Amino acid sequence: MSDSNTDNETIYGEIVDDGADGGEIQINNPVPLSRSMSAAEKTRRSLALKLAGASYAQIAQQLGYSDASGARKAVQRGMKSSMQETGGELKRIHYGRLEHMLMLLWPDVNTRDLPSMSAALAVMDRMERLYGLNAAEKLDIATGRETVILADGDKENYIKALEEAGRRLSITVDSTSHRIEDAEDEEEPE
Repeated sequence: MSDSNTDNETIYGEIVDDGADGGEIQINNPVPLSRSMSAAEKTRRSLALKLAGASYAQIAQQLGYSDASGARKAVQRGMKSSMQETGGELKRIHYGRLEHMLMLLWPDVNTRDLPSMSAALAVMDRMERLYGLNAAEKLDIATGRETVILADGDKENYIKALEEAGRRLSITVDSTSHRIEDAEDEEEPE
């Protein structure tokens, strides 16, 4: 590795032997940064180093940028060009992962393994939450001259909606009757 062309250049590659035992440093697939690494490759490596926790100064030193601002710009370019999923795509990806987990658990669920059953229920709960399937039912109750009650579901839900409408109606009547009584009390002291 003592070629005179590469002695003064920054070399990047997989370190096979770091020379800690006093031997020569050996790099697998050496790439002189100043010559062979494309701008796209430097951008990709800059982003990877930043995600691994490197500072911009460290990235600049490792990849041959003149200063930290060059490394920062490379990281920003990398973040812009990296593929970002939309919310819907991300939901589908997570749902697929959850389905896979459930599939792996299912054989043990069929053998009545309680920990697997518990884990499967937790995965199923995550699936429901992901798509909002376990959201509370919506009951619309409007009071006024006419009361319209919309209740999804069974007879129990309808009865609950009627009870709620009755409570709201009695609150309206009670508050009106208190105002009338208060007004009568004010008129008596003449």
